[in-house]
Amino acid sequence: MHCTHYDSCGACSLLHMDYAAQLVRKRGDVVRAFAAAGLKPEVHEVAGMDCPFNYRNKVIANVSMRGGRIVCGMYEENSHKVVDTPECLLQNATLNAVLASIIAELNSLHIKAHGFGGVLKQILLRIGVSTGQVLVAFVTSEDMFHGRAELVRRIVAAHPEIRTVVQNTNPRETSVVLGDREKVLYGPGAIYDDLLGRRYRISAKSFYQINPVQTEKLYAKALELAAIRPGELVMDAYCGIGTIGISASGEAGEVIGVEINRDAVRDAVGNARHNKADNVRFFCDDVKKFMRGFDAPVDVLILDPPRSGCDAEFIDAVRRLRPGRIVYVSCNPQTQAFDLARLSGLYSCREAWPVDMFPHTAHIETVCRLD
Repeated sequence: MHCTHYDSCGACSLLHMDYAAQLVRKRGDVVRAFAAAGLKPEVHEVAGMDCPFNYRNKVIANVSMRGGRIVCGMYEENSHKVVDTPECLLQNATLNAVLASIIAELNSLHIKAHGFGGVLKQILLRIGVSTGQVLVAFVTSEDMFHGRAELVRRIVAAHPEIRTVVQNTNPRETSVVLGDREKVLYGPGAIYDDLLGRRYRISAKSFYQINPVQTEKLYAKALELAAIRPGELVMDAYCGIGTIGISASGEAGEVIGVEINRDAVRDAVGNARHNKADNVRFFCDDVKKFMRGFDAPVDVLILDPPRSGCDAEFIDAVRRLRPGRIVYVSCNPQTQAFDLARLSGLYSCREAWPVDMFPHTAHIETVCRLD
C-alpha cells in the first residue's frame, strides 16, 4: 500500500518492503541480537498480522501551523517539522476520522498552535477497539485554553463514539508529551477495552499496548510460557495498568504487580476490582527497590521493561530474589539479549518467540522464558 508521505515521515521505515519479507528481516534482527550477546536460542518464526494496517489504537498528533491553518501529524525524521498526515495507514480508521474532524473544528474556531500565538501542542487519541470508545486529550502549554468548550461540544456532537475529553497541561519544552496536570472536559476521564476476556480502564497517561490484535498473541504466549500452577506466587514487574498480571490471576495463587507510575497503578487497582481479581495486589514503587525488600519466594517473574532494558540494580535484585522461572517480554531484542546474557550464570534461555507488534516499522517484540 502506498503512502504519499513515505519520503518525509520516518515512522514507517519498512513500508517499501513486502510484508512477508519484513517478517523474515525481523526474525533475522532477533537472531543477530542474541548472537551478539553470545546466546543461541531457537528463534521461532515471527507471529505476523493478517491485515497489517490501521492497527494503532493510540495517536499522538503534533500540532503546528501552515498558511495560517492548523496541521497535525508526525514529525519529519530527525526534525521538529510536522508532516501533515490526516490519513495515516497505521492508525485506527476511526481515530483518523476523529482527528480530521478535530482539525477542521480547530481551524473553524481559529484556535492556534503553541508557538504561533496559541497553547495547543499535541492531540492524543485512544480507542478501545473492542468497545469503540474514544478518548481525546488536548495537550496545552497553559491551563487557559480559549475556545475549548465550543470545540468539545462540536466534536462530541459529530462523533458519539467520543466517550471522554481531557486537557493535559505540559509547559515543559521536552520530548515528553504529557504533563502532570489534567482536567476532564467531558465524560468520565477514561475509556475501556477488552483483552483476553478481561476489561481494562485506559486513561490518557496509561501504558497500554498499541496493537490489540498482536497484544493478545503476545500475552497468550507469555502466559503459556509462564505455565502458572495453582497456588504459585507471580510477580508482574513494570506492570502498567495490570494487563498481564490480571490475565495471570486465574491460575495463580497470588499476583504482585509493581509499577512506579501512580496513574497506571490507580488504573490497575480499578481494573483488578472490575475483573474480580481478588488475588492481585498492586504496589506503586520502584521495581528494583521493591524486589530488594521482598522476602517471599517468587515462583514466576514476568517483566516487560522499557526499551532500555534492565539496569545492573534490577539484575542484582533478580539474582537475590531467584524466581523459579522468568518470562521476559521486550520491545528491544538488543537490550533483552544483553540482559539474558547477564543472567546466564543462573538461568538458561532455549527459545525466543517474536511477535510483530509494529508492522512496517523496524521494531519487533520478543518473549522468552528463562529457567
